[in-house]
Amino acid sequence: MFKSSRRDKAEGRLDRLGGRVLELVGRLTGRSSQKAKGKAARARGAGRTRKGQAKQRVKR
Repeated sequence: MFKSSRRDKAEGRLDRLGGRVLELVGRLTGRSSQKAKGKAARARGAGRTRKGQAKQRVKR
């Protein structure tokens, strides 16, 4: 149903890491679509991390 704050933060970290990898691959291969997907994944990860932090603050 609902994810815990710890899980949201962990998924956010994974998204940000995966996004960096996608961006790097895009830069190395010259594929702008790959770089864009990487940026989107990093943004999604940052959002999830913030969501997890907000849940943690509310819990206290």
